[in-house]
Amino acid sequence: MSIPSKAALDARKARYKPGFRVELVSMTDPYADLKPGERGTVTGVDAVGTVHIQWDCGSSLGAAYGADEIRLLPPPVSETVKAQILAVRATGEANMFDTNAVQRTANNMEFYELVCFIEDDRKAYSQFILNGKREG
Repeated sequence: MSIPSKAALDARKARYKPGFRVELVSMTDPYADLKPGERGTVTGVDAVGTVHIQWDCGSSLGAAYGADEIRLLPPPVSETVKAQILAVRATGEANMFDTNAVQRTANNMEFYELVCFIEDDRKAYSQFILNGKREG
């Protein structure tokens, strides 16, 4: 196992904050019962870069720096953004798949959270308006 530099450790702590959701990509621990695709919630990052996770399956095994691979899951769509999407839709001013038109309408309505949501993740926005869920 390698030890991260201070910069790498700081970056890891900034990336994997407590409460963030993650998915296991791979784990090198031969005794771990976790399989790729398992999901959990980050509880913290320690001094050697291990991301501590409370897995949905009940395990609390951490993801070791340089050995295991996890990926961040997108946060759920907030109730504010959901309400803003419905309000923009109700105006009839924009095809909801025309993200530029939706952003213009949202901006005019001062729905800045929605403008940022679309800007940050157009794919997640499209998935949300298609099926009411955020992919991930």
